Amino acid sequence: MRIKKVDPKVSYNMSQIRSTGTRLERTMSLFLALSCLKGFKKNDANIIGKPDFLWKDKKVAVFCDSSFWHGYRRMTTQRHRFKSNKKFWVKKILRNMERDREVNRLLRKQGWKVLRFWDFQIEGDAAKCISRIKEALR
Repeated sequence: MRIKKVDPKVSYNMSQIRSTGTRLERTMSLFLALSCLKGFKKNDANIIGKPDFLWKDKKVAVFCDSSFWHGYRRMTTQRHRFKSNKKFWVKKILRNMERDREVNRLLRKQGWKVLRFWDFQIEGDAAKCISRIKEALR
């Protein structure tokens, strides 16, 4: 078995990637606060998929998805060109996309309203995202 040497720079970069408390989550949290939307929990591990924001009483789950990690447009854009280990990354991201679909299906089956927002939607038109959340909470 051949052990592949890990590039220290790549290793450091990967260690900085978080699953909770991301810049995207903090941005959405700020917009929720500015919109006076309260009563949500963050990253509830007891709910399948661990939604970024959720209102248990209204059964609304909100996910803030990165275009890269969740495979927006199946990684066909120029900025998703992989410099190394392409096969690994494509497999990983395709599995993330599959998991997202599974989580959506299971939550909806349990009566949840599931909202997913891409990073560019949150950063580009947060008002529209907040509007959709308010609509789901009604």
